[in-house]
Amino acid sequence: MSETTTLSREQLASLIAQLRSLQAAPAAQRPAVAAAPVLPQLSIIFFSGLSQERGPYDLLLDVARFVDEAGFHAIWTPERHFTEVGGAYPNPAVLAAALAGITRHVRLRAGSINLPLHDPLRVAEEWAVVDNLSKGRVDLALAPGWHVKDFVLKPENFEHKFDVLNRYREQLQQVWRGQPVTRLDAYGQPHEVLTYPRPVQPELPVWLTTSQREEAWEFAGSHGFNVLSALINFGPKDLEKRIGLYRRARQAAGLDPAAGTVSLMLHTYVGANADQAVETVRPALTDYLKSFVSQHQSANQADASEKVKTLQSLGGDSADFIDMVFARYVGTSSLIGDLDQARKALQRFRGVGVDEVACLVDFGLDKRMVLDSLSRLSELARSAH
Repeated sequence: MSETTTLSREQLASLIAQLRSLQAAPAAQRPAVAAAPVLPQLSIIFFSGLSQERGPYDLLLDVARFVDEAGFHAIWTPERHFTEVGGAYPNPAVLAAALAGITRHVRLRAGSINLPLHDPLRVAEEWAVVDNLSKGRVDLALAPGWHVKDFVLKPENFEHKFDVLNRYREQLQQVWRGQPVTRLDAYGQPHEVLTYPRPVQPELPVWLTTSQREEAWEFAGSHGFNVLSALINFGPKDLEKRIGLYRRARQAAGLDPAAGTVSLMLHTYVGANADQAVETVRPALTDYLKSFVSQHQSANQADASEKVKTLQSLGGDSADFIDMVFARYVGTSSLIGDLDQARKALQRFRGVGVDEVACLVDFGLDKRMVLDSLSRLSELARSAH
């Protein structure tokens, strides 16, 4: 991601000041928002930032300052390894600690921690620090990991990564609650250990990250977890089916079926004009999709995705495939367009059961574009509360 426009601190402060004055204005002076169906909450998710020498975190920090005052609910930072695209995000706990110092309102979320790559006790320690720095604003999405190269960090966990995820997740929640776990020291002697510092929140809010795997949706529902998903290799109708499985699994487990949160990641750019918005994102989103497909091809040759199979069926020529994916994303699986289109898209996703949309903003647009888009979208963010 390259920034062709530099936003000064004064310009950012001016945008935030405008938001504060709008929030403080008497109701009669505020722009009228037409009555509409309830919208999902809006959060921001980062996923693709380039590991570059010049300011890889400028966009993250300035967006965080802005959305903290603009009615958005949370900021998600991912865990990604050994690839330039996304390489700025190897440790979401470190980034969340930085965000804790410059925000007051938004939830600080890992989206996601690839838990089988780590000792769950270290994860508990790191995020308890962030929970204290943020005064209890931490949420964690947990994932099994997917790229075989990432598992150079813990190669022994790759084959059974889903089982490892569940076992590590139990240990993480256990020590977060203040219940010691037993570990062996270097001499083989058992010790009961409890992690410090103790977190502010007595219970750790947990999301499980999944897309197509129906059994994962059912597992999350039956165990009372939230879900973070993205429209990867499936569309809104398939999403609706999986949300139904999730709600029914909650109900069968004796839980309130409506209480769990389904968070959906969507590429987001809201322009002043719908056609202009699509053409604005076309070069950046096309490059993003090419990189994404390339990573899927190399992730695990023994487990090719449908997207990779489709690409191979085109005889190695990915241009038509990328155009097809771009059209699908813009038409059915994104928040790309003008404000009215964004509102209608949010209403559609709320209608299929999505509780929160995580707006992916770092796919190649410059900072000025991103902040202008979020300024427009803030009207909908405030109305979702």
